[in-house]
Amino acid sequence: MAGSGPQSEIHDAIDLSTLTRAERYKILTGAVIPRPIAFVTTIAPNGGINVAPFSQFVILAVDPGLLGISIGPRPIGLKDTLVNINNTGEFVINMVPGDWAKTVQDSSIEHPADISEVELLGLETVPSVQIRTPRIARSQVQFECKLHQIIDFGSAPNRFVVGEVVLMHVRQGLAVDCKIDPKAYAPLARIGGRNYVRLGEIVSV
Repeated sequence: MAGSGPQSEIHDAIDLSTLTRAERYKILTGAVIPRPIAFVTTIAPNGGINVAPFSQFVILAVDPGLLGISIGPRPIGLKDTLVNINNTGEFVINMVPGDWAKTVQDSSIEHPADISEVELLGLETVPSVQIRTPRIARSQVQFECKLHQIIDFGSAPNRFVVGEVVLMHVRQGLAVDCKIDPKAYAPLARIGGRNYVRLGEIVSV
């Protein structure tokens, strides 16, 4: 019978419905690892450049190229990234350099909407081509995105933002025949809490 026998006794069964929201967040984000980080730049209403990290990030389709980021709720109002995407209909997903753990963590601190995290953290930007939102210069791979749709999930809710990639930028020499060298690329990924991970051993089969 499925689930019976000695192997079923080495796991703790966790009913997510009995946990608080904070506990569910910790157990789920600690289990689904490592997660790539979307370092998202947007334009604020005052023209400032907002940047924020999102580690619930996934490829949804390749025809056309669609990327999705999940933006969680905050106690009061919407997160600045979501407000800005709603207002402008565009954003850039910048992949994070492997040595930027502190930069990413510092960028996650809440600031008033009129504060530019790009300026606060001293990040250099470069212009995009198809959209107005600039890219983070040190990022080796960047995706210029136009808003495709926003879908609500959960009772809080989380907003799942789907962007269509209208232009992708890859550092010169990083890709050959559309294949990116993972060791040269080595973007930062997130695990639980304030912990991050760099690319380690690559297993080929």
